[in-house]
Amino acid sequence: MAQGTLEKEILSLVAQLSELLIAHNYREAYTIAGKLNVKLKGDMVISLPIDQIREIQTQLRVYYKQNEKLNTISQSMYGTGKRLAALV
Repeated sequence: MAQGTLEKEILSLVAQLSELLIAHNYREAYTIAGKLNVKLKGDMVISLPIDQIREIQTQLRVYYKQNEKLNTISQSMYGTGKRLAALV
């Protein structure tokens, strides 16, 4: 199947997000996930297999849920650090 610009951009963003997550670079991953989300929710017709699009959307939802948990844990660790600092 021939890929247009939109499809190439989507696959490039998926690859970038994958690499950033594997490298534990979560701040940059969030930016790329946002860009990917915009591309997937646009009005343009995406000429990729529907199963591939659905799996990308599913994994993006999983990413956002995991990111939310990571933020919660990070805030909790910050609070623990502040409480420990108050004991010194």
